Amino acid sequence: MEDQDREDRLRSDLETLTKLRECSSIFSFEAAGDPPDRYLLTLRGRGIARAVSPRAPVQFIEEHEIDVRLPYAYPKLPPDIRWITPILHPNVSFSGFIQLRDVGLPWDDSVTLDAVCERLWDVARMAYCNLERATNFSAKSWMEEPGRIALPVDPRALRDKMPPSGVNVIRYQRRGAPLPPAPAAENEVLYIGEDTPVPPLPQERYRAPNHNRGDDDILFIGDD
Repeated sequence: MEDQDREDRLRSDLETLTKLRECSSIFSFEAAGDPPDRYLLTLRGRGIARAVSPRAPVQFIEEHEIDVRLPYAYPKLPPDIRWITPILHPNVSFSGFIQLRDVGLPWDDSVTLDAVCERLWDVARMAYCNLERATNFSAKSWMEEPGRIALPVDPRALRDKMPPSGVNVIRYQRRGAPLPPAPAAENEVLYIGEDTPVPPLPQERYRAPNHNRGDDDILFIGDD
Protein backbone atom coordinates (compact mmCIF):
# COMPACT_ATOMS: atom_id res chain seq x y z
CA MET A 1 0.00 0.00 0.00
CA GLU A 2 2.85 2.39 0.84
CA ASP A 3 4.50 1.64 -2.52
CA GLN A 4 1.25 2.50 -4.30
CA ASP A 5 0.90 5.72 -2.31
CA ARG A 6 4.44 6.71 -3.25
CA GLU A 7 3.83 5.94 -6.91
CA ASP A 8 0.64 8.01 -6.88
CA ARG A 9 2.52 10.87 -5.28
CA LEU A 10 5.31 10.68 -7.87
CA ARG A 11 2.80 10.84 -10.71
CA SER A 12 1.08 13.77 -9.04
CA ASP A 13 4.45 15.53 -8.71
CA LEU A 14 5.09 15.15 -12.44
CA GLU A 15 1.71 16.67 -13.25
CA THR A 16 2.33 19.51 -10.81
CA LEU A 17 5.71 20.39 -12.31
CA THR A 18 4.32 20.16 -15.83
CA LYS A 19 1.66 22.73 -14.96
CA LEU A 20 4.28 24.95 -13.34
CA ARG A 21 6.40 24.83 -16.49
CA GLU A 22 3.41 25.93 -18.56
CA CYS A 23 3.03 29.17 -16.60
CA SER A 24 6.72 30.08 -16.27
CA SER A 25 9.31 31.40 -18.69
CA ILE A 26 11.92 30.75 -15.99
CA PHE A 27 11.37 27.12 -15.05
CA SER A 28 11.95 23.88 -16.95
CA PHE A 29 12.90 20.36 -16.01
CA GLU A 30 14.01 16.92 -17.16
CA ALA A 31 12.57 13.88 -15.41
CA ALA A 32 14.03 10.40 -14.95
CA GLY A 33 12.17 7.27 -13.89
CA ASP A 34 8.68 5.89 -14.41
CA PRO A 35 7.14 7.45 -12.49
CA PRO A 36 9.91 10.04 -12.10
CA ASP A 37 11.89 10.05 -8.88
CA ARG A 38 14.69 12.33 -10.07
CA TYR A 39 14.59 15.75 -11.69
CA LEU A 40 17.07 18.13 -13.22
CA LEU A 41 15.57 21.58 -12.67
CA THR A 42 16.61 24.59 -14.72
CA LEU A 43 15.93 28.16 -13.58
CA ARG A 44 16.70 30.82 -16.17
CA GLY A 45 17.18 34.04 -14.29
CA ARG A 46 19.76 36.17 -12.55
CA GLY A 47 21.67 34.99 -9.52
CA ILE A 48 25.16 35.53 -8.13
CA ALA A 49 28.24 33.36 -7.81
CA ARG A 50 31.90 33.70 -6.93
CA ALA A 51 35.03 31.69 -7.57
CA VAL A 52 36.50 29.56 -4.77
CA SER A 53 38.64 32.36 -3.41
CA PRO A 54 36.75 34.57 -0.91
CA ARG A 55 38.56 37.56 -2.43
CA ALA A 56 37.20 36.86 -5.92
CA PRO A 57 34.58 39.32 -7.18
CA VAL A 58 30.91 38.44 -7.08
CA GLN A 59 29.52 37.83 -10.57
CA PHE A 60 26.05 37.58 -12.02
CA ILE A 61 24.92 34.27 -13.46
CA GLU A 62 21.90 33.77 -15.69
CA GLU A 63 21.04 30.08 -15.33
CA HIS A 64 20.83 27.56 -12.49
CA GLU A 65 20.72 23.78 -12.62
CA ILE A 66 19.56 21.81 -9.58
CA ASP A 67 19.51 18.06 -9.03
CA VAL A 68 16.46 16.83 -7.08
CA ARG A 69 16.24 13.20 -5.96
CA LEU A 70 13.18 11.74 -4.26
CA PRO A 71 14.34 9.04 -1.81
CA TYR A 72 12.61 5.74 -1.30
CA ALA A 73 10.93 7.03 1.88
CA TYR A 74 9.60 10.10 0.02
CA PRO A 75 7.23 11.82 0.71
CA LYS A 76 7.76 11.03 4.38
CA LEU A 77 11.33 12.25 3.89
CA PRO A 78 12.16 15.43 1.97
CA PRO A 79 13.84 15.56 -1.44
CA ASP A 80 17.64 15.49 -1.65
CA ILE A 81 18.58 18.76 -3.34
CA ARG A 82 21.95 19.77 -4.75
CA TRP A 83 22.85 22.88 -6.71
CA ILE A 84 24.96 21.87 -9.73
CA THR A 85 25.84 25.29 -11.11
CA PRO A 86 27.86 27.80 -9.04
CA ILE A 87 25.95 29.93 -6.55
CA LEU A 88 26.83 32.24 -3.69
CA HIS A 89 24.19 31.89 -1.00
CA PRO A 90 24.51 31.50 2.77
CA ASN A 91 22.11 28.53 2.83
CA VAL A 92 23.72 26.57 -0.01
CA SER A 93 26.88 24.71 1.03
CA PHE A 94 30.16 24.81 -0.92
CA SER A 95 29.26 21.41 -2.36
CA GLY A 96 25.84 22.68 -3.44
CA PHE A 97 23.62 20.88 -0.95
CA ILE A 98 20.64 22.69 0.53
CA GLN A 99 18.22 21.74 3.30
CA LEU A 100 14.66 23.01 2.94
CA ARG A 101 14.39 23.76 6.66
CA ASP A 102 17.32 26.17 6.29
CA VAL A 103 15.35 28.24 3.76
CA GLY A 104 12.11 28.43 5.70
CA LEU A 105 10.33 25.42 4.21
CA PRO A 106 10.20 22.71 6.89
CA TRP A 107 9.19 19.44 5.30
CA ASP A 108 6.08 17.36 5.70
CA ASP A 109 4.30 15.23 3.12
CA SER A 110 1.81 18.01 2.34
CA VAL A 111 4.55 20.19 0.80
CA THR A 112 4.35 19.92 -2.99
CA LEU A 113 7.24 20.01 -5.43
CA ASP A 114 6.06 23.21 -7.08
CA ALA A 115 6.29 24.93 -3.67
CA VAL A 116 9.83 23.56 -3.39
CA CYS A 117 10.65 24.98 -6.83
CA GLU A 118 9.29 28.39 -5.89
CA ARG A 119 11.48 28.47 -2.80
CA LEU A 120 14.52 27.35 -4.82
CA TRP A 121 13.87 30.22 -7.21
CA ASP A 122 13.77 32.61 -4.24
CA VAL A 123 17.14 31.20 -3.19
CA ALA A 124 18.56 31.51 -6.71
CA ARG A 125 17.63 35.18 -7.03
CA MET A 126 18.63 35.98 -3.44
CA ALA A 127 15.07 36.83 -2.40
CA TYR A 128 15.37 34.51 0.60
CA CYS A 129 18.39 34.27 2.89
CA ASN A 130 18.54 32.94 6.45
CA LEU A 131 21.79 34.07 8.02
CA GLU A 132 20.98 32.29 11.29
CA ARG A 133 21.07 28.92 9.51
CA ALA A 134 24.01 29.65 7.22
CA THR A 135 26.04 26.74 5.89
CA ASN A 136 28.23 28.85 3.58
CA PHE A 137 30.06 31.31 5.79
CA SER A 138 31.80 33.03 2.92
CA ALA A 139 28.40 33.95 1.52
CA LYS A 140 27.23 34.95 4.99
CA SER A 141 30.18 37.32 5.37
CA TRP A 142 29.44 38.82 1.97
CA MET A 143 25.78 39.35 2.94
CA GLU A 144 26.89 41.25 6.05
CA GLU A 145 29.21 43.59 4.15
CA PRO A 146 27.99 47.19 3.79
CA GLY A 147 27.25 48.48 0.31
CA ARG A 148 26.57 45.13 -1.32
CA ILE A 149 24.31 44.92 -4.37
CA ALA A 150 20.56 45.35 -3.97
CA LEU A 151 18.60 42.16 -3.48
CA PRO A 152 16.81 40.29 -4.97
CA VAL A 153 18.87 40.38 -8.15
CA ASP A 154 15.90 39.17 -10.21
CA PRO A 155 12.49 40.70 -9.36
CA ARG A 156 10.30 38.17 -11.21
CA ALA A 157 8.02 35.62 -9.63
CA LEU A 158 8.45 32.05 -10.86
CA ARG A 159 4.90 31.98 -12.26
CA ASP A 160 5.40 34.88 -14.63
CA LYS A 161 3.06 33.71 -17.43
CA MET A 162 -0.21 33.48 -15.51
CA PRO A 163 -3.14 34.80 -17.60
CA PRO A 164 -5.00 37.84 -16.25
CA SER A 165 -7.93 37.07 -13.99
CA GLY A 166 -10.34 39.09 -16.09
CA VAL A 167 -10.60 41.43 -19.04
CA ASN A 168 -12.18 44.85 -18.64
CA VAL A 169 -13.74 45.62 -22.04
CA ILE A 170 -16.56 47.95 -23.09
CA ARG A 171 -18.19 47.05 -26.40
CA TYR A 172 -20.72 49.19 -28.26
CA GLN A 173 -23.63 47.26 -29.82
CA ARG A 174 -24.69 48.81 -33.15
CA ARG A 175 -28.40 49.36 -33.77
CA GLY A 176 -29.95 46.46 -35.66
CA ALA A 177 -27.01 44.10 -35.08
CA PRO A 178 -27.74 40.78 -33.38
CA LEU A 179 -27.33 40.83 -29.63
CA PRO A 180 -24.14 39.00 -28.61
CA PRO A 181 -24.32 36.12 -26.16
CA ALA A 182 -24.29 37.06 -22.52
CA PRO A 183 -20.71 37.17 -21.24
CA ALA A 184 -19.47 35.08 -18.32
CA ALA A 185 -19.58 37.00 -15.08
CA GLU A 186 -15.87 36.66 -14.48
CA ASN A 187 -15.00 38.41 -17.75
CA GLU A 188 -16.39 41.72 -16.49
CA VAL A 189 -17.66 42.74 -19.96
CA LEU A 190 -20.24 45.52 -20.39
CA TYR A 191 -22.38 45.61 -23.55
CA ILE A 192 -24.18 48.78 -24.68
CA GLY A 193 -26.99 47.94 -27.09
CA GLU A 194 -30.30 49.20 -28.47
CA ASP A 195 -32.18 48.10 -25.38
CA THR A 196 -29.76 49.75 -22.98
CA PRO A 197 -31.68 52.40 -20.93
CA VAL A 198 -30.76 55.96 -21.82
CA PRO A 199 -29.44 57.80 -18.77
CA PRO A 200 -30.72 61.30 -18.06
CA LEU A 201 -28.58 64.15 -19.26
CA PRO A 202 -26.57 65.79 -16.50
CA GLN A 203 -27.70 69.18 -15.33
CA GLU A 204 -26.10 72.11 -17.09
CA ARG A 205 -23.10 73.27 -15.22
CA TYR A 206 -21.87 76.80 -14.97
CA ARG A 207 -19.32 77.64 -17.61
CA ALA A 208 -17.08 80.65 -17.83
CA PRO A 209 -17.81 82.88 -20.84
CA ASN A 210 -14.76 81.64 -22.74
CA HIS A 211 -15.22 77.98 -21.81
CA ASN A 212 -14.59 75.50 -24.64
CA ARG A 213 -17.39 72.90 -24.75
CA GLY A 214 -15.02 70.43 -26.33
CA ASP A 215 -13.21 70.10 -23.01
CA ASP A 216 -16.13 68.41 -21.25
CA ASP A 217 -15.30 65.04 -19.77
CA ILE A 218 -18.81 63.55 -20.25
CA LEU A 219 -19.66 61.42 -23.30
CA PHE A 220 -23.38 60.73 -23.96
CA ILE A 221 -24.47 57.92 -26.28
CA GLY A 222 -28.07 58.22 -27.54
CA ASP A 223 -30.36 58.45 -30.58
CA ASP A 224 -29.36 62.04 -31.28
